[in-house]
Amino acid sequence: MEKRFTSLLKPWHSVLVLKITSGVHRGRLIKTLPGTATRPTSERLRQSWMNSLQMRLGDARILDLFSGSGALGLEALSRGAGSVLFVEENPKAARIIAENAKQLVVEDRVEILNRKVEKILPELLSKAPFDFIFMDPPYECGHEEKLLASWPWDQILNPEGLLCIESAYRKEGGFAPPHSLKIARDERYGDSQLTFYALTERTQLS
Repeated sequence: MEKRFTSLLKPWHSVLVLKITSGVHRGRLIKTLPGTATRPTSERLRQSWMNSLQMRLGDARILDLFSGSGALGLEALSRGAGSVLFVEENPKAARIIAENAKQLVVEDRVEILNRKVEKILPELLSKAPFDFIFMDPPYECGHEEKLLASWPWDQILNPEGLLCIESAYRKEGGFAPPHSLKIARDERYGDSQLTFYALTERTQLS
């Protein structure tokens, strides 16, 4: 595991900080890049998101797509998740995830893939299934619809798992799910929207 982080731990400058909201690392500060390229989830939304999953996070395997600073996955680890696989294409952001994981002493529960999400599916299938998948892509870029339509979610998610997507608020609700998924919950937080997708009963029984 140490080798996984060695190449990522390089000097960096001009970072901002976020705070872990709960769990064993509550109040600890983690770093994030400034600007909108890796827009971090707000503290209020992050706390609500994790609170809704709290009773199911124990030892969970999590996939964090478009990870940014890694705040969502690190928050889940603080609350008892077993491991997180981060996927982040920005090399500077990937280095900050590694630094944050080292600072919180959770390197042995973290894996970081510095790759484009759209090209990672074959590798993800070899590591699946996951209990929770977090997806927080740049707003209004269409990543959610493309991945919902093209990925085999019944092979990536555990039967009782959830895909959790943060997006810009949409009056018509969450993005339409493919036949293998259904919307289990959909909530608005200011200009953001949080939608939870579960496998359909038909998919779970197949």
